[in-house]
Amino acid sequence: MKLKTAFCILTAAIFTTHASDLQFGGYLQNRTNLTLADEEVFSDINQARLEGSWDYSRGGIETHVILSAGFKPLDPFETIRQGSVMDRAAQELLLPLLLALGEMQSDTDSLMNAHEELSMMLSDVDFDHIIKFLPYSSLYSSEKVLLDRALVKMYFDRFDLYIGRQMIAWGTGYAFNPTDIWNSKNPLDPAAPKSGVNALRAEIPFGALSGLSLIAAPGRNFEHSGGGFRYKTNAGRFDMSISGMSVNNADRALLGIPRKIMAGADLAGQIGEVGVWAEIAVNNPLYSGMEYTDFDSLYVQADLGLDYTFTNGLYMILEYYYNGLGRTDPADYGARELIYMLSGEMAGFARHYLFGGLSHTFGNYTNASLFALGNLVDASVMLLPSVSYDVSDNITAELGAQIGIGDKKKSEYGGMFPNLLLTVTGYF
Repeated sequence: MKLKTAFCILTAAIFTTHASDLQFGGYLQNRTNLTLADEEVFSDINQARLEGSWDYSRGGIETHVILSAGFKPLDPFETIRQGSVMDRAAQELLLPLLLALGEMQSDTDSLMNAHEELSMMLSDVDFDHIIKFLPYSSLYSSEKVLLDRALVKMYFDRFDLYIGRQMIAWGTGYAFNPTDIWNSKNPLDPAAPKSGVNALRAEIPFGALSGLSLIAAPGRNFEHSGGGFRYKTNAGRFDMSISGMSVNNADRALLGIPRKIMAGADLAGQIGEVGVWAEIAVNNPLYSGMEYTDFDSLYVQADLGLDYTFTNGLYMILEYYYNGLGRTDPADYGARELIYMLSGEMAGFARHYLFGGLSHTFGNYTNASLFALGNLVDASVMLLPSVSYDVSDNITAELGAQIGIGDKKKSEYGGMFPNLLLTVTGYF
């Protein structure tokens, strides 16, 4: 149905305007991943992105369709190290379900005993058999069609209106975006494309550098809908904005996370030749029985960064992230943090993070970079080296890695298996 809708939009554009007014493009991509686990885990995903748009003087339409298929789908259960932070959090997340089914004793003495009991219960299940064959069976959808953009644009004298599935990107951070409630940011892949959001958006300009964004994001019903505003302006060498949102959706409801009210602010600019940015979000979840004036559960998330490019082309970036929802003791990592990460509520288990690195282009075709993401609470680090090469004007190949350093059982990144990634992209 989604693919049929996208096709109808493109067809309508073709037959209602000249072919020269229709813009069409996209890319084909193959992404190969090798996880160096106890037994190497190999996966290979193919993706095609088709982008079409048509603009005229008073409006336009836009649609992006993503088709993905697993040549060798990823087996996610095999990529989790036994006894790691992620393994323990996932097991803890399963405990309430098993207790509700009456399969476990409800008077477990401790969480560790519960983990042991869970492991005993699952010991007779042949997960290896399920993992090996499920991604290739007709019961598992390995081919996916995603309608990532499908919107109508209408331009009026005093405002512009965008209706449909569209990209909304707020905030100024690179690896972290506390004020961007529309997307789930992965700091291990900060440059990943952002997904479309179903929304009604109005853009009201107040001069060349200022304006107001108003957004309504419908959900299953009014209770599970969200909305917000962002006012953006400029002062000197700085762009800045303030924002306010009421956030709720089906994903949050499914995971048991309540509506929240958020107030945010961000800025980006330059001090001398150094680029700087800052972003802060004050969040107030509204749990059952709470009023809008109750602030018992209020927490803050903030981001501060800088970057600089030397005269020889070497690029440097450094960014600090404060997560008021995160833990200050690694022993407290668990299902709570995993749920918040799955919902996009936060980007890690801990309270303090530091992201930084270097990047340099050699000649006209090769770029090498070394970035690192550090958890300052448990002293673990994820190294993110990569090398990319422009095979031609339209084809790029990139070889990257994810290498965790730290305690394998007590730290967030030390417990992750190393990964090698090869991505080949052809643009058209």
